[in-house]
Amino acid sequence: MNFRESEVVELKEIVTDDIKKEVIAFANSDGGKLYIGVADNGEVIGLSNTEEISLQISNMIRDAIKPDLTMFVKYETLEIEGKYVLEIEIQRGTDRPYYIAKKGLRPEGVFVRQGYSSVPATNAAIRKMIKETDGDR
Repeated sequence: MNFRESEVVELKEIVTDDIKKEVIAFANSDGGKLYIGVADNGEVIGLSNTEEISLQISNMIRDAIKPDLTMFVKYETLEIEGKYVLEIEIQRGTDRPYYIAKKGLRPEGVFVRQGYSSVPATNAAIRKMIKETDGDR
């Protein structure tokens, strides 16, 4: 399997706080997959404890991201080249915008996918997502 970053694929060697930003960006955009245990250049590094890492990320998503996004996230352990990689599939959420709870509904808390990276959403983009989710209320 060849790994390559794209609009819908993000690669991470290890779990970092940055993962919240990627998950939010995929949920606020068109969804995507996050692979943990794969270097940016696509090289499979592998993980020794995918179940523990799944739980850590699942807790991170549940505790740090609002509104609740857990039902839009699926975890799967893949074996590639004799190494284990964690695939996290994030669907586009229905309750957008999603944001980092501590930072709130501001550009530093709301992220969207732009090309191959996750970037802070503009105030206009945040308003547009709220309007799409709430209708014209």
